[in-house]
Amino acid sequence: MSLSRNRNPAKASRRLLQIAVLSISAALSSGCSEKVDDPNQDLPFITTPSPIRIVSANDGDALKFLGLPRSDLPDSVTVIDLSADSPPVTRTVSGTVPNSYSGSPIAALISGGRYAFIPSHDFGYTDEAGGTPSQVTVVDLDDPRLNVVKTFPLPKHPWQAMAHPDDERVIVISDHRFHLFQMVQNQPQLVSESAPISGYLTSFAIGPDGNSIVATVANELDFSTEVELHLFSLVGNTVTHISKIESEPEAGEIDQPFAPRFSPDGTRVLVLNGLGISNKPPLDAVLSIDMTLDVPLVTDSIPNVAQGLESVAFHPSGRFAVVTCIDGPLVGHLAVIDMTASPIRVLSYVPMTFVPQGIEFSPDGIMLFVQSNAAHHIDVYGVEGMNLSRKPYVLRTGEGPATMAISSR
Repeated sequence: MSLSRNRNPAKASRRLLQIAVLSISAALSSGCSEKVDDPNQDLPFITTPSPIRIVSANDGDALKFLGLPRSDLPDSVTVIDLSADSPPVTRTVSGTVPNSYSGSPIAALISGGRYAFIPSHDFGYTDEAGGTPSQVTVVDLDDPRLNVVKTFPLPKHPWQAMAHPDDERVIVISDHRFHLFQMVQNQPQLVSESAPISGYLTSFAIGPDGNSIVATVANELDFSTEVELHLFSLVGNTVTHISKIESEPEAGEIDQPFAPRFSPDGTRVLVLNGLGISNKPPLDAVLSIDMTLDVPLVTDSIPNVAQGLESVAFHPSGRFAVVTCIDGPLVGHLAVIDMTASPIRVLSYVPMTFVPQGIEFSPDGIMLFVQSNAAHHIDVYGVEGMNLSRKPYVLRTGEGPATMAISSR
């Protein structure tokens, strides 16, 4: 892999225009974080002002990864449709869509929430019975039976899938390549693959501009490996390497970074140190990358946030983000990050009864959804300002919710 310090792939003028437009959009949506009068607040079920769809890919072996006795539960996929005046409509189908707990807990949902791309791999399985295939499965979520449209075998360890902002394409990473998919006349096609890189791609994020990609690249596939941050560019259907991302000395160390996520305006990326591993010293930091620089650079961080930093979601306003933290085999919490302060800071910690996994805000920003892995459900929080309030109901999934995506309908 070339590590030349080339310029950021987005042209400066285009980026400035984009940032201005997105900033206006974020400002208009920031009111969504304030208290919203919900006409259905007294209903005995969860509602949303406009229809949304949640897909949860569930790994039946997840309890084994948490150090609990293996229960031989099936992998499954769950689709939950929420609306303004009806109870949630939940469908779960088992045994057709393999899924892996190990990896950044982000699935891909495109075409207005119709198609899900769910990767699987066998990393972490120590016996032949756990031989999960390396593949990505495409599911038609509009089909009442959640029909599998097509399965694509891929090289080892398809760690993560993520939807492109155009709602038409999906990027999947395996150990050494980016794989780009697109729906063509309701059929998924693998349209391109990147040249192989020397390291192991382990997680990534796509910017709102659609061409900036920040990825974590490991030297080896083990829990003590060195991991670097790198910038890639998607132009057309071609992914190319741009540069390594370093850190300012005063911003702290890049230490096994994991699960990057872009802010809504594309100017920042949050990255979680510690490879998502819990039960280890020390407490890990949250890093912030400045994407407005010619060569992006870690310029800010919050030290000692927690252990087991697993995933992060930005509120649509960009004013704050929430990180899922794994405290141990059965418990976790959420860390609320204030992005308006300089330096950024932790505002609060919100306890969870069980281990959190995937996390996503509703598109309007008034709700937060968090997979509760060992409890086999999704916790729901209301959002008022930068405060989270736990709703009295949960959304049931299949056993071991492991990755999640959300879309307007």
